Amino acid sequence: MSVFFQLLGQGVRDLFRAPWSLCMTIAAITLVSFLGGAFLMLVHNLDLQIGARQGNVQFQVYWQPQATTEEVRDVWAGLSSMEGVVNVRTFTPDQALGVLAESFQNSADMEWMKGRSPLPPTALVECELPAEDGKKWAAAMVERLRALPKVEKVSFNPLQVDLLTSWVGLTRMAFWPVTGFLLVVVALVVGNTIKLALLARREELEILRFVGASRAYIQFPLLVGGAFQGFLGAGLALGLLKLLHNGIEEMFNVPPLWMTISFLPSMHCLAIVATLAAVGVLSSLVALRN
Repeated sequence: MSVFFQLLGQGVRDLFRAPWSLCMTIAAITLVSFLGGAFLMLVHNLDLQIGARQGNVQFQVYWQPQATTEEVRDVWAGLSSMEGVVNVRTFTPDQALGVLAESFQNSADMEWMKGRSPLPPTALVECELPAEDGKKWAAAMVERLRALPKVEKVSFNPLQVDLLTSWVGLTRMAFWPVTGFLLVVVALVVGNTIKLALLARREELEILRFVGASRAYIQFPLLVGGAFQGFLGAGLALGLLKLLHNGIEEMFNVPPLWMTISFLPSMHCLAIVATLAAVGVLSSLVALRN
């Protein structure tokens, strides 16, 4: 066990034999990790905003004018229990008339129409859009609402479904290529550093082989060095991201946006650190084999 910790320490100490090379490598890894983390933070916040504002679809349900108040209220009572429904707002003909008057900013006098409103009983049904097959689900929901007693018309804005579907497709299409490119850059930088370390220690490694040192004994410190570089670069990048977040957290929290920027979740941060450490080890292995 003491040999294991000795090799761990040696792997870190060996990196500081060439401090300028180490600084340039860490700077490159930090920059790439920072750009990748900023991209992840952008995607994360856009997902939060899309989910909060566009993740629900609103259906407008209009009843037949001859439907009685009792018939409509019985149907309204069961709307909230329908699958996928998160909120229901209902309007009697007079209440719908009042909303219409408010939309005109009370510039039109509609008081004389109270009690004989031409508008039908209406319900605004807000539903949570599923992650997949949004258009098919919306069409099925329209048919379910149309099947309710005395319903004359059901409408919704298909742009809500298209916006969410398009955004999910865009993030899926762009996320992996961007992430893969950044990981390849990190792997090349770390692998190049390990190559330079091998060249600088060529004579020392030859002596170790000559005296019978095992392959694992020679390579393990270099693998530790690769993991350390990835770990340190990821940590510095997350620190810079946090500083950036502190500076822009409330930048967009003004009308009409009212948007607060959120930092990456803890699981995302741990995934960044673990991924870069693993990339450092893998790129070191490739460098050693070549």
